[in-house]
Amino acid sequence: MKSILQNKKESYISGSTYNLEEHHIFFGTANRKVSEKNGFKVWLTTEEHRGTYGVHGKFGRGLDIKLKQDAQRRYEETHTREEFIKLIGKNYL
Repeated sequence: MKSILQNKKESYISGSTYNLEEHHIFFGTANRKVSEKNGFKVWLTTEEHRGTYGVHGKFGRGLDIKLKQDAQRRYEETHTREEFIKLIGKNYL
């Protein structure tokens, strides 16, 4: 997995190496491809990914926004904010 935020296969949140799932930070049909191409992906445990408080869970909005902001900050280390907005369609910072 190519990621601009990680270089090890461990949870981006907890550091756990068990029950990991690949998470596309910007998901949905078009944004999934953008995430794949640009490395907007992280490893998360099953609970962090799909659990109640996970990024796709009922109460996971805060985690979802944090990952989007982290990815945007890292992307903007080598690109402009305008380039990010053109790619994703929104500013998260």
